[in-house]
Amino acid sequence: MVFKTPDWRRAVDKKIAAEKIRARLETRLANFLGCEVGDLPRMKLGTLVHTLFLLLGDSEELGGFHTSMDGVLQLVGREIVWDIEPKTEEAEEEAETPKVVVN
Repeated sequence: MVFKTPDWRRAVDKKIAAEKIRARLETRLANFLGCEVGDLPRMKLGTLVHTLFLLLGDSEELGGFHTSMDGVLQLVGREIVWDIEPKTEEAEEEAETPKVVVN
């Protein structure tokens, strides 16, 4: 018996997946609020997930929060979900170098 990894796990482009997830979540939020997607402010992907659970979490439309959020995190990663900028070498050096202030 040969087990193969499903194609979607190998070939997922995290940025494209994030764009598609964002589009779906923004559409659901705009429909709920009765506005256009363009009327919504740009929110972090994680904030969109949290907001939809705040507004629609008591209905049967959504799965469990932890399962849904974990799935999004696994698909696109923490950096994309929370718009975390990658650290540059300069920022890492500054964080490592202790600063001494003399009065």
